[in-house]
Amino acid sequence: MERVLIWTPESDTDSKAVCFIAEKIINYYGIELQVNAGTKQGFNQVASRPDGLMKAVNIYLKNHRLVIFLLDADGLQSQERRKREENSLINKVNKVVKQSKGKAVLVLIKQELEAWLLVDYLGICCFFTKDPKNREREKWIKFAKKHQIGRTDLITEAELGGKNAKEYLMELSRKILQIANPNLDKKDLKKNQYSEQISDQVAQCIEINKISLSRNDSLAEFADYLKSDPLLLDTTLNDS
Repeated sequence: MERVLIWTPESDTDSKAVCFIAEKIINYYGIELQVNAGTKQGFNQVASRPDGLMKAVNIYLKNHRLVIFLLDADGLQSQERRKREENSLINKVNKVVKQSKGKAVLVLIKQELEAWLLVDYLGICCFFTKDPKNREREKWIKFAKKHQIGRTDLITEAELGGKNAKEYLMELSRKILQIANPNLDKKDLKKNQYSEQISDQVAQCIEINKISLSRNDSLAEFADYLKSDPLLLDTTLNDS
């Protein structure tokens, strides 16, 4: 069975969430693929040495067909600033991607991991109500249809300080909690609302299908890399 390594160096919690989503993508397409994950600590250790990251990638590529790096996509101004910093995370990753000749790729998560979770409001409802059966209940279907936005990669504003996907999901979680339990006090509401520490748990409730994949371009890009060789993807793009 082919294997792919997923490396989300900014957060191990995000890495777990991404791996859950990857497994759902694999199941949706019926792919025979094993997903492994690199750790934040491991990335920091190898990236601190000269050519350490490239050496680590080459070792992984001995038994993985592809290494996929995932980074949060910042606002436009922040991205440009970081690209000007020689030792920034994105520049370290981009250097390795260029040297790998298509065997390592970078996916910028637009906009933040929470934007991937927001592709399926019904799944989020199921998580915060602690009831997976709510995916079939008319009350929650209507709620999801009313609030579900289309393109979740458009949530974050380009300017710094704009409302981001994380804040959007926190607000959504509070709405769900209040509907599920109108008597919930402010203390318990804050305690149970979304936080990035539980992103992997929420990811387990998200459904991946044609519709949810269409709601975020970077999620669809990630899915394409899982189901296809990136070199074949490049050939297809060049031929079209």
